[in-house]
Amino acid sequence: MLDTTIYPEIDLNTYRKEARLKDGAKILLRPMVAEDQGALYEFFQAVSKEDARLLRDDVQSTLLIEKWAKNLDYDRTLPILAIKEGKIIADATINRRRSGWKWHLGTVRVFVHKDYRNVGLGHLMIEELADMAYKLGIEKLLAEIPDISTSAINAFTRAGFYRAAVIPNMAKDRDNMPMDVVVMMKDIKPAKDDTYDYDF
Repeated sequence: MLDTTIYPEIDLNTYRKEARLKDGAKILLRPMVAEDQGALYEFFQAVSKEDARLLRDDVQSTLLIEKWAKNLDYDRTLPILAIKEGKIIADATINRRRSGWKWHLGTVRVFVHKDYRNVGLGHLMIEELADMAYKLGIEKLLAEIPDISTSAINAFTRAGFYRAAVIPNMAKDRDNMPMDVVVMMKDIKPAKDDTYDYDF
């Protein structure tokens, strides 16, 4: 069983959410489990060469997918899958630290199957991450997006993210070409108003 004590308002053992896309299709949202390894590998095999060029990880690697499945740790990375008729059609994650000066920050990534774009699924996944982040006590969400991924930038903008910075040559694609990266952020809840006593 998962340690749900770190999630005061979400029981990830039972978390499920049904949703409907713009085209009327019904989908299920739930956390990834180890048994999803094969289905997730199949999902990422549909990634086009152009999309793969812009992704942070080599998601078509069997070893990487196996590593993700075997090392699930919701305390660090919370992957949410969108499932339609037993198949994964989108994958979204919140990555975070539980201590240090970035404990309040969650880094998000979203990838949607090419056959399910323009039906509101990307927006739905981003909104779901924001809702879960609020319940998990995360105060800010951050997304790093190659500046040529205009559709992704637009999706995050519609979900309330703003451009915090553009960092030139921050990343390199699979062809070793430099890419500018847009850093987008969203405030989830006000920072805690704690009072600190300093003893010098």
